[in-house]
Amino acid sequence: MRTLVFLSTMILACAAGVVTMVLGMPSTDPVDRLGTKFWKDRHEEKTAAAKAGGSQVVFLGDSITHNWESNGRKGVQQWAAYFKDAPYRALNLGYSGDRTEHVIWRVQNGELDGYAAKAIVLMIGVNNIWHRGSEKETPIDTIVGVWRVIGAIREKQPQARIILLPIFPSGETPDDCRRTHNDAVNREIMKFADGKTLVWCDFTDQLLEPDGTLPAAIAPDYVHPLAYGYEVWAAAVKPVIDWALTAKEGDWYPNRYSAYLRKGAASNKKPDAMRAASCIGQKHDWDPAPNWWLERLAERREQIWRSGGEIDLVFVGDSITHNWEGARGPGSDYGGKELAAFKKSYSVLNLGYGGDGTAEILWRLSNGELDGYKAKCFMLMAGTNNGGKPEETAQGIRAILDLIAKKQPQAKTLLLPIFPGGATRQHPWRIRNEKVNALIKSYADGGRVIWCDFNEQLLNPDGTFTNGMMMPDDLHPLQPGYAIWAAAVEPHFKHVCGK
Repeated sequence: MRTLVFLSTMILACAAGVVTMVLGMPSTDPVDRLGTKFWKDRHEEKTAAAKAGGSQVVFLGDSITHNWESNGRKGVQQWAAYFKDAPYRALNLGYSGDRTEHVIWRVQNGELDGYAAKAIVLMIGVNNIWHRGSEKETPIDTIVGVWRVIGAIREKQPQARIILLPIFPSGETPDDCRRTHNDAVNREIMKFADGKTLVWCDFTDQLLEPDGTLPAAIAPDYVHPLAYGYEVWAAAVKPVIDWALTAKEGDWYPNRYSAYLRKGAASNKKPDAMRAASCIGQKHDWDPAPNWWLERLAERREQIWRSGGEIDLVFVGDSITHNWEGARGPGSDYGGKELAAFKKSYSVLNLGYGGDGTAEILWRLSNGELDGYKAKCFMLMAGTNNGGKPEETAQGIRAILDLIAKKQPQAKTLLLPIFPGGATRQHPWRIRNEKVNALIKSYADGGRVIWCDFNEQLLNPDGTFTNGMMMPDDLHPLQPGYAIWAAAVEPHFKHVCGK
């Protein structure tokens, strides 16, 4: 059905004289709106202004940015007072109605060409949920869309500092479904910031009442702010822009988030994947996600959109699952050979991410990685990275199983124990993992959840690993380990998938 919809859209676009690629993930595939007169006229006007040069500052976004230029109690007076003249000579690239995919198209088609800006202020994403609704737009879709916009900007304007704003509050109350969607997006896109080339600037609490309501006096439609909102915005972002105009390479912007990042850099701290607190929507602990994690998030969502809505096998887990995809360094193909063999008979989606614990997995699965397709069989192995009490890890695995059952009720889940860790049976990792495994084994019911334990096949009788089975860390299996794994799970795959 999805293929027919895409094909119809392409035919209509071609008939209108507009060549627009719509295959794939809506929030990331560049799409124009040249069939809309105001949009076409504005694009031509702004592209010409860009080529004329002279703009030190660019504001990029949707109608909320567009309205810096609008009369009627919007932001036109603040624009003239703060940013229109030297030294800024700001260029407003906000377009009413734009989503992330439209901004990507504009960035790639002339609006950032012909000049070298020093600061680009970006706020985008509100229309993703407003136009598509929660059934078609998950927080991950919007997050990935914003990430792709940033990538497109950096390709065109690598010297510019990007000042990233949260999606503005929308909906009257904090529990409005669009507000909760955008809050989830904002909690994660703030982690894109490095405090130097990309600075996070959040002032949205100044637009809200203490109880989180958005006053009609600030935004009568509960989306678009009036003049007061633009005054708050201008006062908050101007110091960051001023810094960007004179900052040297490697300089940090002195706000709270940048100070946290700088402290981490000074201690040689490497950013991990999303921490548990932020993943389950609790207080943010200021730990940014690494770029590879975000790229993988984007790639997985795009693969889902291109799947046609049906996927045979979905692997869920951490680095041990991630490594089914083959070598990430010299010396081993890990599970690449075995995965290639599976792909000859099955469609496979690998949702393994190095470094993830159960909280990170829950966040991903809750925010889009279980949406947009129907799977036949999930394979879950999680908990290696959790630490803490075995009971807590088991609860996390139980929560993942419950979420899969809720979002993919037609699917079976092959539940694996945590792999043996440590060189001997006496190693603390091994003892802890065996306690977790004893707890989660009871989750299998032989129907929806199937237990599959082949850990002993990786070991010698004395509990040590057989030669060549594991990496020197005694945690990650090498190719022989994946061969044993593949042989153990393949009969289940054949049975569940009917192949």
